[in-house]
Amino acid sequence: MSVNVNPIMAAIVEAAETLNTAPDDYINPDDGLKYCGKCHTPKEAYFPEQYRKNGLDKHPIACKCAVEERARREAEQRELERLNRIAILRSEAFRDIPAAGWRFENADVMTPQLVKARRYSENWDAFRQDGTGLLLFGNVGTGKSYAAGCIANALIERMVSVLFVGLSDVVNRMQGNFGADRDAYLKTLMRPELLILDDLGAERNTSFGRERVFDVVNKRLLTGKPMIVTTNIPLSVMQKAADLDERRIYDRVLEVCVPIQFNDENFRKGNAAENVKRAAKILNQTN
Repeated sequence: MSVNVNPIMAAIVEAAETLNTAPDDYINPDDGLKYCGKCHTPKEAYFPEQYRKNGLDKHPIACKCAVEERARREAEQRELERLNRIAILRSEAFRDIPAAGWRFENADVMTPQLVKARRYSENWDAFRQDGTGLLLFGNVGTGKSYAAGCIANALIERMVSVLFVGLSDVVNRMQGNFGADRDAYLKTLMRPELLILDDLGAERNTSFGRERVFDVVNKRLLTGKPMIVTTNIPLSVMQKAADLDERRIYDRVLEVCVPIQFNDENFRKGNAAENVKRAAKILNQTN
């Protein structure tokens, strides 16, 4: 290196060369550049002729294996950030409901209803754009909440914000809040990209309860964001409701939610029976 080099510039170049040097590096006699001893690609490059001044004619560059290593580290960092974001979304989605393990891939049987639910998650972008949700209705224990949870988890994996809440809990929360506090709670229900309202009809059957449910459903509809509603109420009852308050709720739900009927056996009762049999077998073992 020429003695005419600016001392500060010389220090910068020397520091860069030190960071860009490994014991097995070598100088290629064909071009006079430093090469990596592992991948045998250049770790230096020449400045264009017009920029070669003050004794500086070369600058450090990353060799092939350094570029690949940096890309690997950056990919790992992005994946870590993605997983952290998913963990946060999942904790926010299922605050009071143990649905984190409800996944399509974990289902014992892919029922026709679960197939439709999976199609909804797979075509989320179109449904989100149209503000279209689902009404999952049918008897107790037929897998409505599970299907909704599967949709939630599938979308969370795609970094979609979801909130899964029971309507009875919503009404109870709103009953304990007034004015600005109630408005603030309503806003938390409107914020996620998908809102899942579980067990419509299980809330208190009072004018206050019905009015609060209508508030939530109506405001959600006005946001243009999709919602999924689960209920044990038959579709025919919802379509022919005589009570004005109930009809207002059901009309709003049916306006933006596609009905899917769950009419299989009671999975919850079947699982409970299997658990009881398993427990009895363990307890009756003789050593």
